[in-house]
Amino acid sequence: MKNQYVVLTGGKNNAGDYLIKHRVRELLTALRPDRVVIDYDAWKPLNTEQLQIINESRALILAGGPALQYKMRPSIYPLTEDLNAIKVPIILMGVGWKSLEGSWAATYDYPLSDATLELLKKIDASGHVSSVRDYHTLNSLLNHGIKNVVMTGCPALYSLKHIKAPVAYPAEVQNVSFSMGVSFVENKGMEKSMKETIVKLRELFCDKNLKVVFHHSLSLKLLQNAYKGKEDFAHKHQQFAEWLRVQNIDFVDISGSVESMINHYKDCDLHIGYRVHAHILMNSWSKPSVLLNEDGRGRALKDVIGGLIVDGYAYKRPSKKFLPRVLRKLKLTQSQSFVADSALPENLVANLQYEIKNQYPRISQTRNAIDLHFNRMEEFIKQLP
Repeated sequence: MKNQYVVLTGGKNNAGDYLIKHRVRELLTALRPDRVVIDYDAWKPLNTEQLQIINESRALILAGGPALQYKMRPSIYPLTEDLNAIKVPIILMGVGWKSLEGSWAATYDYPLSDATLELLKKIDASGHVSSVRDYHTLNSLLNHGIKNVVMTGCPALYSLKHIKAPVAYPAEVQNVSFSMGVSFVENKGMEKSMKETIVKLRELFCDKNLKVVFHHSLSLKLLQNAYKGKEDFAHKHQQFAEWLRVQNIDFVDISGSVESMINHYKDCDLHIGYRVHAHILMNSWSKPSVLLNEDGRGRALKDVIGGLIVDGYAYKRPSKKFLPRVLRKLKLTQSQSFVADSALPENLVANLQYEIKNQYPRISQTRNAIDLHFNRMEEFIKQLP
C-alpha cells in the first residue's frame, strides 16, 4: 500500500470543472502532505494500469461537480464493470446533485439508477466518511439510505490564504463580469431574460468595464472534442456572442483551464451571473458576487453560504404525455422546464444598487459561512485513510 490518493475529477472544457480539480489538489496537498495525489479523468473507464495504481493507494476519491445524477454510474463515473475489482475505499469529496427543480421537496424522491445505487452502497459500506457540497445533496442521499456522509461544501469554496481573513470589498467598482448561463440554449424566454439583464447592467455600469464571460468554449471544434453532440450548444453560444458584438458589449471565453478562469476573475471587482463556480470563486476570495439561478445547484448553495442568490427562473415539470415527450425529444418544441422571471432585470438592478450603497450587507455574509464550513472540510480531509 502506497501513501497516495487517486482522485477522479472532471475538466473537459467548462472552466468551473478545472477550478474544482485545482482546489481539490490544493486542499489535499496542504492538509494531507503525507499523501501523493494522482489525478485521472473521471469520465474515462479505468484501464488495467490505472486499476493497479488505485489498488496500491489508500483511497479512490470521487471529487466535486454535480456528479450525483440518475446515471452517476456509468455516465459520470464509468469506473469498472465489476466494482469489486476496486479493492480500496471509494470516497466522495464535495459532490453535488443536479436538479432542475431545486426545491427541498425534490430531495425526497431524487431518482438514482440501480447501477448508481450499487456504487453509493459500496461507498457507504467502506467504513470511511464521504462528503457532499450542499444540504440538498445530503438529504437526497439520506433518503436513499446512504448515511455515512458529511456536508463540507464544494472544495472550490476554499482559498486557503483567505480563510478567516477580513473582508475588504473595493471602495469603487470598476471591472464587472456577467457570467453566461446555459438554459438559453433550449429556452427562448431565458435567452430574452439574459439579454435584457445584460442591457440593464450596461446601463447601470455605463462608466465601468462590463464584460460578459463564457465558461464554455465558443469554438465548435473544441466542444466537439470535449462533448459529443454539442453542435447546437456551440452554435447557440456563437449566436449569443454575435449579438454581443452587435450591441458593442465586450465578452471573453475563459474555457479550458483554471488559469484562464483565475486570471479573469482576479481583476474582477463584482461578478453577476449564472455560473455557480464563478460565484464560488469570487466568494472564496471575499469578492462581491451575485448568483442568478437557472437550476437547483444555486438554490442548494444558498443554504450553505447565504449571500445574494436570486432565482432567474421558475421550474415547470414537463408533461409526461406521449406527444409532448416525443416533440421534446425530436427538438420540435421548446423546453418549457424553465419559465424565465420577467421581473429579474429590474429587480436585480434595484438589489445591486442597495447592496453597493449599503456596503454589501447580504453579500458579506458568505465569508463567515465559508469559514465555518471549512472546519468540517478540514476534519473530513484529515480523517481520510
